[in-house]
Amino acid sequence: MAESHPGGRAPARLCDAKVASLTTLGRDGDPQATLVWFAYNRDLSRFQLSLSDDRLKVRNLLARPRVSLLIFDPADQFRYIDVRGTARTEPDEAFAWADAFITPKYGADVRDFPGANRLVVTIEPENIFSQNGVG
Repeated sequence: MAESHPGGRAPARLCDAKVASLTTLGRDGDPQATLVWFAYNRDLSRFQLSLSDDRLKVRNLLARPRVSLLIFDPADQFRYIDVRGTARTEPDEAFAWADAFITPKYGADVRDFPGANRLVVTIEPENIFSQNGVG
């Protein structure tokens, strides 16, 4: 059964998934999808990511902030949510956000990844589409 959640109320069942596909728009208008780690910030009711500022996906979203974040359930390929909205970025000073959200969820330190400057990307949802299995 497909559902739409205007204004961005996310169904809780997939908010803790491990991987999502972030789609940005390239300068030619073509979509560019990348698998990313993410966190659902329950205090803000927003999906957020920690990204290195030297990546193509970041250059794309800074120029064209419309994005889609597709999160699926590996146990049921027909259960997913698609968060569509506008990306807002801010510097992750001293890795504070990554330390609070990424390290606990993934057991990894983003300092070990390429790229010197990290950004917190917050998706301001305009709509969240969900599919709850075959139906």
